Amino acid sequence: MISFDISKEWIICIPPDIPAAKKSAEDLSHYIDLLRRQSGLPQKPLPIKAISENASDCGVFAIFLQVQRDGREKNGFSWRVGRERAEINGESDRGICNGVFDFLAALGFNWPEPDQETLPPLNKIKPQEYILKESYAYHPSGDDTIRRRLLFSRKKTSKKWKSLIVWAVRNQIDTLVFSLQNPVLENKDDLKRRKFFTKPFQKIFKNSHHSPQEVLDLAESYAMTIELGGWDISLLVPRRYFLFNRDMFRMDSGKRDKEHNFCPTAPDTIKILKTEAAKVFRSHPEITVYHLWPDMGYEKAWCSCPACRAFTLEEQNRMAVTAAADTLAEINPNGRISYYENPSRKGDMELRPNLFRVTCLPGEAGAEAGGWFLGN
Repeated sequence: MISFDISKEWIICIPPDIPAAKKSAEDLSHYIDLLRRQSGLPQKPLPIKAISENASDCGVFAIFLQVQRDGREKNGFSWRVGRERAEINGESDRGICNGVFDFLAALGFNWPEPDQETLPPLNKIKPQEYILKESYAYHPSGDDTIRRRLLFSRKKTSKKWKSLIVWAVRNQIDTLVFSLQNPVLENKDDLKRRKFFTKPFQKIFKNSHHSPQEVLDLAESYAMTIELGGWDISLLVPRRYFLFNRDMFRMDSGKRDKEHNFCPTAPDTIKILKTEAAKVFRSHPEITVYHLWPDMGYEKAWCSCPACRAFTLEEQNRMAVTAAADTLAEINPNGRISYYENPSRKGDMELRPNLFRVTCLPGEAGAEAGGWFLGN
């Protein structure tokens, strides 16, 4: 068991050209200063020094933040602590943020809810020393399909965007997911020009103290990834078409229902879906992952028309996401789409290689263990 002595003259050494390393170093400095004040020591944030990669020394007591140059899909990290030197290594700029907050969690910090934080208990015998749960950690990158993601629902607005994102960073959540109806990536001209949904969700920031650009800037400062989608596949079949072609929409008890999902066996449906999906994918060439699930609460409410009755619910869902996946492959070969499917029931239809499955949706029991968090 090893302790971390906060009374020592620690200096945080960072690479000079990685903003996320500087941002996480500032957080590290802040939290160690909180421990100093809790222990009765004078307030003294740790100094931060940018050094070259070849620098071998940064003072007697140094915390080195080192970053590999891998892409943000690599979110792994490692760290180790000695009496006079600590090293936190990130596989990428995102990985270094995870490493810093994993080290702070090992010291005993906890962030259970937005705007809430718990400090480690004071060591009454040696107030300047805090016991680490371990002296080192090694967490390499895992499968990107189980990255930790925070999804902002399109059905509710939030007054605490900044608090939610900061909470996500401290809990090592790598990715923010915004609905296709959420204009966080749009400007007003784009919203007027683009017609891939019928009622733009333009009030998402109405009750917020933060603008969309502030949200994106904060996410970028921590090297977070942005993805789009959620319970949004119905947005690719705009409801206005119900007036012209009701056969495109879901049949329920012998009647066509425009409110939830659609009829995936209707040729016009797939044609429109591909057209609208192409608009979305071309509008966001910077986005590489989309999430296209059935309407919230209607994940099992697909079509019961004579043609669709020949297919299971899972197969109908796969028809829809396959059409979107084929479109994305043409526009962005590196893009990927998640689809929802109950783990106990799998469709028999062959899947495209750019699709991956989500078996537990955000907000459901067990979703957080699978890396999905719902932000409202």
